[in-house]
Amino acid sequence: MKKNLMNKFTLKILSLAVAILIWLLVVNIENPVRSETYWNVPVTIVNESYLTSDLQIPLLVDGDDTVTVRIRATSDVLRSINKDSIVAEADMTQIVSMDTTPYMVPVRVVCPGVLEEDITVTPANIPIETDELTSQAMTISPSVGGTIPEAGYEVGKLTVNPEKVTISGPEDLTSKLDRVVADIDVSGMNQSGNVSSTLHVYDKNGDELSDTQMSYLNFQDVENNKVEVYVELWKVRPDISIQASCSGTPEKGYQVSSVSTVPNTISIAGTDEALQELAENGNTITIPASQIDVSGQKEDFEQTIDIEEYLPKNTMLTRDVSSSVIVSVAIIPYNSKEYVIPATSIDRKKQPEDMTAVITDDSVTVRIKGSEEALEKLEESDIKLSIDTSKYTTEGEYDVPVEVTLPEGYELVEKVTVRVTLTPSAERQTEE
Repeated sequence: MKKNLMNKFTLKILSLAVAILIWLLVVNIENPVRSETYWNVPVTIVNESYLTSDLQIPLLVDGDDTVTVRIRATSDVLRSINKDSIVAEADMTQIVSMDTTPYMVPVRVVCPGVLEEDITVTPANIPIETDELTSQAMTISPSVGGTIPEAGYEVGKLTVNPEKVTISGPEDLTSKLDRVVADIDVSGMNQSGNVSSTLHVYDKNGDELSDTQMSYLNFQDVENNKVEVYVELWKVRPDISIQASCSGTPEKGYQVSSVSTVPNTISIAGTDEALQELAENGNTITIPASQIDVSGQKEDFEQTIDIEEYLPKNTMLTRDVSSSVIVSVAIIPYNSKEYVIPATSIDRKKQPEDMTAVITDDSVTVRIKGSEEALEKLEESDIKLSIDTSKYTTEGEYDVPVEVTLPEGYELVEKVTVRVTLTPSAERQTEE
C-alpha cells in the first residue's frame, strides 16, 4: 500500500515537471527570445562637469558619435523597442585613461525592459576630444518670422526678457557664434502680451546650430533655452494723406505748376497716443519743402523720397507698404496753365476697320499758354480733344497723338498723347 502511494506521488511530481516543460516550450514558441541590432544610435555625454574644473569641455568626435547596439529579448519586448528608446551615454567620470588624446570613454546603454547583460554595444569605448571652455554675452534679437497678427493690427515693439544671455561652451564653437534669435508666433493676435520663445543660435555663415552643437552650449540665466517676448500691438490707420511742397526757383521764364505724390495716401500703424496726435494734424504726413529743390529746373522731374524718415514718433508703415514715395513736380512756362481732362472727353474721329480702340489712360494733361487774364477765363469745356486711330491696323498698344483745339488767343505749350489699346472687333473675331 505504502509503495503504491509513493508511486502516485512520484507520478504527480513528474507530471508537474512535464507540464512546466511543455509550458516553457509553448511560451518560447509563441514569444521566442531573439536578438535585434540597432545601428547608428547617438551617444550623449554625461557628467561634463568632471572636466570643467580644468576649464575644459568634452566633445564628441564627428563620425565616432554613434554606436551599434544588439539587444537580446523576447519578441514582445523587441516589438516595443526602437532606436529612440535606446539611451547611449558616455560618462566622463569613467574615462579609461587621462593620458590619451583623445580620451577613450566607455559607452553605457540602457533600454526599458531589457537587462544590461542582454545588451551589447559596439564599440565599447568612443573617443572624446576636449576644448577650452569660454563664454560670451550676446543680445537676443526677437523675430516674428512670417507670422502676422489679426487684421487691423501690426507688431509695434518686441521686448525680450532677458535682453541678453551669456553663452558658455567650447572655444572653437563660441568663437563662431553670430546672433541669438527668439522666434515667436503672433498669428491671429489682437492684443498685446507675452509669448514664450525658444532661442535659436546662428553662426557667422548664417547657419543655425545643430542639436549636437546646441548640446555643447550652456545658457546662463535662461531656463531650458526659453525666454519671454512681450509683443506690443499697434492699431492700423488707413488713408493717411501725403503732402509735398518744394523749395528754390525754377529757371527764368518757368514756374512750378503742381507737386504731387505717388501714392498720395498710405496706411500706418501706431500707438493710441501717436494716432491721436496724427488725427489732430489732419491725418497728414508732410514731406519738407527742403527735400524737393526746383532750382534751375525748366521741365518736369520726379524724385524718390523715403517716407519712413517723416513718420511721427511711435508709428510705422503697415506690412507690404513700400517706404518709397515718388514726388512729381510739374514745371511750366510763365503765363501758362495746366488742365487735367478726363479721357472720356476725347472725341474719336476715325477708327481702323475691323478694330476696336479703347483709351486706357484715365486722363490727359494739357498745358496752355496765354495771358494771365485769358487763362483765368478759359474753362475746361472750351478745350476740345480728339484722336484719329484709323492708321493703326494691327492689334497692340499705342501712344496716339491728341488733337487739341483751343479758342483764339491761346497756344498749346507741348504735344499731348494718350494710350490706346487696339483689339479685333467682335465681327472680325466671328469671321476668323
